[in-house]
Amino acid sequence: MTDSNKIPSDLNQMMTVTRYEFLKYLRSKRLLGIFVLEFLMIALIMIVPPALGRDYPEDPAEFSQLFIQWVWFLIIVGTTLLASDSLVSEFQNRTGYLIFPNPVKRGVLFAGKFLASIGIISAALGVFYGVSSVLVFAINGGLSDLTASSFGLAILFAIAAVSVAYLISAVMKGSTGALVLTFALFFPILLIADGILTFAKVKPDFSISFASGAINYIMETPYPKDFVQTIDLPGGGVFEIANYYPDVTTAILVAIAYIVISLLLAFVIFSRREMSA
Repeated sequence: MTDSNKIPSDLNQMMTVTRYEFLKYLRSKRLLGIFVLEFLMIALIMIVPPALGRDYPEDPAEFSQLFIQWVWFLIIVGTTLLASDSLVSEFQNRTGYLIFPNPVKRGVLFAGKFLASIGIISAALGVFYGVSSVLVFAINGGLSDLTASSFGLAILFAIAAVSVAYLISAVMKGSTGALVLTFALFFPILLIADGILTFAKVKPDFSISFASGAINYIMETPYPKDFVQTIDLPGGGVFEIANYYPDVTTAILVAIAYIVISLLLAFVIFSRREMSA
């Protein structure tokens, strides 16, 4: 075999897969939809306060938090549109018949797709944090150091969300089902579960949606602590409402656990899955 016919290394193949997946994202209307959503979110946050006769917060951290409180929702939408059908599409669209017979390991294909998904969602988050930070700096003349910590947590939880989405994509039979299940899991299902556990005064530390609250709460100084609010009921008796906040260290460990477990399961399932007729 001559050098010109030599098969590229796994690393080169992975970078090739990542590059073409990235180009696919750049040409897709889904990415355009993410940026339109970001623009609308930022525009509403900037327009509503003065429209209601209110001033912007003077504290840069508090001002930035107006934007950052929506980052988890942005991660959910980005993960749903840009990652949830990355694996299943190869089976549904039958493109696997062309790709899998080539001398490209499924692990290389998996890693290339995953890196592209992480890269494009990180870029979308970077635009959101960048534009909002420029606006906060332009109006307040300063920027909180906590914004960088929040951005780091946002990237970590984006990786965790994409990992879970890849697991869903590995087991589902169609793109539509993967899209719906990914969005439903992160938005109503886990939020409802968190609410029920909190109502029962059980802190949902293991929930990725609960742990993602650290992205927002890290902007507060001091960091909020758990407390139980007691309300006196008419005729006697009291009603207790638990208010829980994710510990930052625990939240980071939870995100890492979701990444490791989800990616391992997704890779095993994707590696063994066969094309169906």
